[in-house]
Amino acid sequence: MSEQIVIDSLEFARNKQVLHGKITVASLPRLQDVVFSSDGVLEYELSGRMDQYGKLSLHCEVKGTLQLSCQRCLGAFAYPVGVKSDLILIKDEMALAEVDEEEVEDIDVVLADPQLDVLSLIEEEILLDLPMAPVHPIAECNVKDAGQEGSRQGKAFEALAVLKAQNPKK
Repeated sequence: MSEQIVIDSLEFARNKQVLHGKITVASLPRLQDVVFSSDGVLEYELSGRMDQYGKLSLHCEVKGTLQLSCQRCLGAFAYPVGVKSDLILIKDEMALAEVDEEEVEDIDVVLADPQLDVLSLIEEEILLDLPMAPVHPIAECNVKDAGQEGSRQGKAFEALAVLKAQNPKK
């Protein structure tokens, strides 16, 4: 079981506190479905702030490397993590209506939590930052003829035809 770091998000932001540390990839359970390997360590920093509009917010940064599965060749590749996100804290859903969209164009709005699990927040920010279909650069991919789409598709259909021939319907 991974350690748990819990903060009162409003107090943390109001007091401009800072948390930083390292976390193993293996200790982030939701990330296990998307990584090739759970080896590795990520560095994080979470800091409380008041933004230019007087709103309490959290700033999250995560750095490191994840071993992801290339969706083209299914091999592992090192993916550099460089998360930087700002989260405006609101007290309740009613306060959401008061948020000016222009003020928060590139900033997410989240409900303040007196029992915020920091590592879950960090994991969520990593997941949101990952590409939907991670792939190697074509020059580094292990699929033969990776740059020739038609060639790959032809081989895939040939493989399906062989499988179908081996398993005829009864």
